[in-house]
Amino acid sequence: MNQSSVVIASRISFIGESPSRASKANFSFMDKRQTYRVIVDGLDVTPDDIVDPDFVTMEETFAHAAFESKSRFKSEIGLRVSRSKSRSTADAGMKVYATTISLDDIHIDHTMNTEEGFIAEDEVLEIAPSAFYLPKSYPVMAYPPEIFIILKETETCFLFDLQSYSYDKGSPEGDVVEEENEFYQYITVGKGRNRKMVIEETQTEEVVTQTRHTLAVRPQKKNAIAFASLWDMHDTYARLAQVQVVEEPDEMVMYQSAAPNLLRKKKKKVNETSHKKGKTYLEIAPTKEFSDAVLLVERVLATLEYSDAQKKFRGLIRMDPLSLDLVYVYSLKPLWKFDCEDTANRPITSISFNPKNENIVAVGHGKFSYAEYFDGLICVWCTKNPIKPERLYRFPDPVTSVSFSEKNPNWLACGFNNGDVLILDITSYTIKVIAQSKRDTNPCFEPIWVTNWRAIDKENEYVMTTCQDGRINRFTSTKTHDFICTPMMRVSTVEGRMKGLETTKTCVKEDVPVTRYAAALCMKWHPSIDHVYLVGTDEGCIHRCSTHYLNQHIDVFRAHAGPVYGMEISPCMKLLLVSCGADNAIRLWMEGIDDVIMTLTCPAAVYGIAFSPINATVLISVSGNILSIWDLRRKTHMPCAEYTFPNNVVLTYIKFSTSGDNVFVGDTAGRIHTFHLEDTPIPPFYQRKMLDEALKKALCTRPQLLKQLDKLEKLREKHGKQ
Repeated sequence: MNQSSVVIASRISFIGESPSRASKANFSFMDKRQTYRVIVDGLDVTPDDIVDPDFVTMEETFAHAAFESKSRFKSEIGLRVSRSKSRSTADAGMKVYATTISLDDIHIDHTMNTEEGFIAEDEVLEIAPSAFYLPKSYPVMAYPPEIFIILKETETCFLFDLQSYSYDKGSPEGDVVEEENEFYQYITVGKGRNRKMVIEETQTEEVVTQTRHTLAVRPQKKNAIAFASLWDMHDTYARLAQVQVVEEPDEMVMYQSAAPNLLRKKKKKVNETSHKKGKTYLEIAPTKEFSDAVLLVERVLATLEYSDAQKKFRGLIRMDPLSLDLVYVYSLKPLWKFDCEDTANRPITSISFNPKNENIVAVGHGKFSYAEYFDGLICVWCTKNPIKPERLYRFPDPVTSVSFSEKNPNWLACGFNNGDVLILDITSYTIKVIAQSKRDTNPCFEPIWVTNWRAIDKENEYVMTTCQDGRINRFTSTKTHDFICTPMMRVSTVEGRMKGLETTKTCVKEDVPVTRYAAALCMKWHPSIDHVYLVGTDEGCIHRCSTHYLNQHIDVFRAHAGPVYGMEISPCMKLLLVSCGADNAIRLWMEGIDDVIMTLTCPAAVYGIAFSPINATVLISVSGNILSIWDLRRKTHMPCAEYTFPNNVVLTYIKFSTSGDNVFVGDTAGRIHTFHLEDTPIPPFYQRKMLDEALKKALCTRPQLLKQLDKLEKLREKHGKQ
């Protein structure tokens, strides 16, 4: 308590001292430092003054006893304390000091200047504790029950401030600042950091550099609505995919010791779309983006005109199968026609539907008879736009066959009248050839009647073709874009008696020993045996061939008295084959039975036949200008419905859609007719059983065939159980 009393008394004696008497000795060493300069290697490295001359110094704004160096005079209370110490030891029994105020009872406002005295008006000085009062001591690990803290705002005292500068790069001021920054990096991070700094008065302070961006005002934010359609996102990702990737230099090339003229240089990829796009129609029209936009707009406009037909085609409008006015008359309702000025009066020779997108169909236009002559034309149509084809490719030779790839749906195999075979990429608006046959490897000079894709494995596939000269070739594309031709089979003329259809023997005057080859007009792969395929010829025979036997067929039978124009396999019964030919007949054949199962007679040569995918007993055929609808469980001596096309056109193609409700018909006038099949019987649940019963019903007058059919069915069930 004695020492505490003395300290308080000494501080009370300082009240009233003027701050102007504060000595400037505290800052004398700063002024002295300015008289000395430090030169290292011709560079002035003298540290800058800590106190910036642009700001008010600490001496003028902050007066505190800690910065004063002059001696203080003792107050009367201090003298009194010193005198008390010099008294004799006799009076030491009772010592009275100048003050008996306890430190716990003193209220000190730390926000005020200690040079000025302050006494609260409400403080009572008479009440004071005894001189022998000992304050309560708390345990070392304990805390007082209450702590009162008074927070007040004080005057801001700048101890140190470092200005920041921002100048434009390239200006004289900016060059000076950049030079200073580089030098600072040299002495702090670079090689200059190894200098000796122990004897220095102050260490180099940390410099915080600022960029122009840090001085910018924070931007205002607000909520806004943004809409991006699927087309916007498609265009954005397509544009990002075309961004040129910056190639890094090849390190193996950079560090080679060879001469610079011998080092290889990387070729820079040139982005075709990197050039600046124009704004006029002549500049925009040839671009792919403009063509895509026009294509989509045409689809939308076509939907407005064909709205009801599109709903029927998609199956959105269906007739109630339980309605009372339903009559099974097999009616065909026309939806639209695929025709335009470019395809007018150009015979359709082949049609192929895309396996991944059934809305896309490729149509090949060539010549129908030998006397006609047309150049080749391939049109790619979309069911969403029946007015205009979305792709149009012209060729100097007539097109005879087209076929889409299963693995690469954008590839289209095309056969021509001169024997050439090529693969087109239909994603391009112009002719883009993926692979093309060459004369040094392709021995065919006659028309290619069939192009058919066949898979090798999960990724690769090849093209099988049939030719007018009886050749069956295999074309395989390589990484070098070569189309290699490999002969697989050559169909020879059949002589002697054959099984199948019995025909009258022709009278030959003279037997000329000349080997002839029959034209392979149609081809179909076996549904269950991968290496077996069927070939129909112009002699009316169907050859069963295999990729394992390249010089001879496995089996052959006569199906028609004239050329075989088409073959189809029933989707519900894999052993049932239907063929059509020039003898005005449609014949059904069963694998394992030599005789014909059923014959359907038509008014003219039959160029196309198709099975319904949802009704096993319904077939559609085209002969001449007549479309016939057959139902095997109702009647076989005549069709259930017939539709005649005007202008004496010849129908060359017929196909069902996957849904089974729509029919596509092609003719020699260059048009594809789309119909919606209505008023048909309800498809049964057991399709195979219904087809089997229909065939047995038709064979009721031929017991021998019924026995063979039953034996074949039992044999099939036996193998199925095993």
